[in-house]
Amino acid sequence: MKVLVTGATGFLGSYIVDHSFRQKDSVRVLVRKRSNCDYLKKYPELEYVTGDLLDRDALKKAVDGVDVVYHSAARATDWGSRRQFTEANYTGSKNILEACLAAKVKRLVYVSSPGVVFDFTDQEMIDESYPYPEKPGNFYAESKARAERLILDANEKNGLTSVSLRPHAIWGPRDATGFFPRMIRMLKEERLKDFTGGKTVLLDMCYVTNAADACILAGRSDKAGGKAYFITDGQTVDSWKFLDRVADLFEMPRLNKKMNPGFAKFMALLFEMIWRIPYLAENYPPPITRYALEMMTHSTTYSIDAAARDLGYSPGVSVDKGLGLLKEWINGNGGVDGFIRTAR
Repeated sequence: MKVLVTGATGFLGSYIVDHSFRQKDSVRVLVRKRSNCDYLKKYPELEYVTGDLLDRDALKKAVDGVDVVYHSAARATDWGSRRQFTEANYTGSKNILEACLAAKVKRLVYVSSPGVVFDFTDQEMIDESYPYPEKPGNFYAESKARAERLILDANEKNGLTSVSLRPHAIWGPRDATGFFPRMIRMLKEERLKDFTGGKTVLLDMCYVTNAADACILAGRSDKAGGKAYFITDGQTVDSWKFLDRVADLFEMPRLNKKMNPGFAKFMALLFEMIWRIPYLAENYPPPITRYALEMMTHSTTYSIDAAARDLGYSPGVSVDKGLGLLKEWINGNGGVDGFIRTAR
């Protein structure tokens, strides 16, 4: 097959490229002029189109002759202005969708997020029937949900099959911007605090190769049209006990600082009020956001039964194996200190 990957210079996108080549697919990527393509240079046969999701001419060229588009490019953070998130996550997705429809691309696989249904409550083993909240958790969730609905509503239009995947808390080697490098940095610097007040918080994560596997499966399944799927490692962990495990694995101090949950929420609200200043909002993240705080203090676990049934998805890497692979990669790339220096 001929496939296009957006976000190929990013974390998950680079693995989708890896997995596509393993499938013997012909791979094209959409990259911006300023993108770091060093990793992709390992594939001399890779085809490049220079441009971004707001460049309609580049998109037209990028989707020409393509069978499947894996759309993983996104602004994946919990802070910024509505304009930034709308432009990157909604408008960009709308543009790629319209390009796919015009070119009669057969399939569009959209990388979404469980954040689209997060409603600041405990969500334990929920499935895809769980509704979007009336009020999105933040601008990120709002923009991703709008894009997801738009893309799924386009299923079967002009011969297009559209699928949305919701991998949760993607982690693994080569991550420079996700939650895991931030967590390791804060543990190393002893800046992370327990905001739970003693509450058990359960978490489902998604090792990056598991997420990439799901993308490839969604690009081929004949049962997936017009549907969204949660994708995880299939193992629930106790978030704060998991932090102790990570600290021990990398020989860092265990989490031993606590903060009253009420005070933490007050501080997050205060920071967000200050960060409404446009310059701050668009250029610097606040120390903590209410969304991040709520995510760290509520259980978020998801059923992958639908993905197993329709996609044939089965997590290939367990949490234990993933931690071993991550440690091996970090140790081979400058250790924890080197990892922290390269993480953004």
